[in-house]
Amino acid sequence: MSFFKHIRIATWWFKLPPFLVLIYLYFIKENITDFGREIFLILFLLSGVVTIAIFASLINNYYDQEDDAVAGKENKMTNLSKTQQYLALGSIISFGILFSFLIFPNLYALVFYWLSWFCFYLYSCKKFRLKEKRYLGIIFDGLGSQFFPSLFIFSFLYAGNIENHLVWIISGSFWMTSAFGMRSLIIHQYDDYENDLKAGVSTFVNNTVQLPRNLFQGFVLFLEIISFIIFVWGIDWHIFVFPILIYGIILVIFKVALNIKFYFFEPLQNQKSRSLFFDFYITILPFTLLGLLTFKNHQNGILLVVSIILFNVPTLFNVIKFFKLK
Repeated sequence: MSFFKHIRIATWWFKLPPFLVLIYLYFIKENITDFGREIFLILFLLSGVVTIAIFASLINNYYDQEDDAVAGKENKMTNLSKTQQYLALGSIISFGILFSFLIFPNLYALVFYWLSWFCFYLYSCKKFRLKEKRYLGIIFDGLGSQFFPSLFIFSFLYAGNIENHLVWIISGSFWMTSAFGMRSLIIHQYDDYENDLKAGVSTFVNNTVQLPRNLFQGFVLFLEIISFIIFVWGIDWHIFVFPILIYGIILVIFKVALNIKFYFFEPLQNQKSRSLFFDFYITILPFTLLGLLTFKNHQNGILLVVSIILFNVPTLFNVIKFFKLK
């Protein structure tokens, strides 16, 4: 458990299912129904994304130690000696280098993979500290956590031949960037508003006046919606009718029967509230897409069970915890 806290798994595990959406839609687009042999490909691509996430967590913890101490936030990196801290960072970097040999000679995938690492270094390190550069912090976190990892996945799946699929690939990458990169980080900054003020950390949320902040948030939401529509249109929009219908029913139940509020950016304090679309992106969409692939080939049901255990069961526990809140 201590290891999971060191890598801050709770902050990025929920962002993995949308990457699975990209992979599942690739299978559907390329008419691959039997991906029993592709299970190792899925695990390989996810492990690449996970190495990026672990590095982002460790490098952020390393450079945030002083700020977190001032704010009274837990930072597991402070429990380690300097030698242990360097070993932790060195280990994940070494793993990334070893992973690169498996990507080679796919140059596109290799470049996009390491651009993510580079973005997170610029985001966290004291010399550049883009984390405190308001707009640049939001943008570079989105690039590092979603945009380049998405391009890495697409480049690997298409063996570097991405030119014939650019509209679909770019729209999917921008959807991931705006929804789970920029919008997710803005929500986090609202949640962490008081801690950032205590630590004297300048962020987009606490250091941008209301009108420019609202305009930028509107741009992020517009980019998310438009890019997702283009991405959906590049596949077959009929596939999305059923999951959208399910989400619409859930929204009505949440709103009418459970009196749950919804927001795009700023969480509603002291109220039960959910971020709009996230339940659709993270749970309903990947689950229904995998269900479709299982319907086409029952052998894919093995992956469906594994996916439920890894992603939907933790989500269920979070839902139970959510409804226990006053």
